[in-house]
Amino acid sequence: MIGSVFFYLVSKGKILFGLFFMAPVLSQLLNYNNIDIIFGFPNIIPCFVIGFFWGLYANIKGQWF
Repeated sequence: MIGSVFFYLVSKGKILFGLFFMAPVLSQLLNYNNIDIIFGFPNIIPCFVIGFFWGLYANIKGQWF
């Protein structure tokens, strides 16, 4: 049971990396440049969307770029 959950999470690792690492890094870059709100949302929300789709792209393609 735990092994199958672990293997599922590892197979989605690029998406999780995009969500939990890339999104906060992008958000901090925007904060550093004094961009706090994007289209009325706090800047972390668009960064989560970008991180998710970038990770999804990497998961489908097999590479980040």
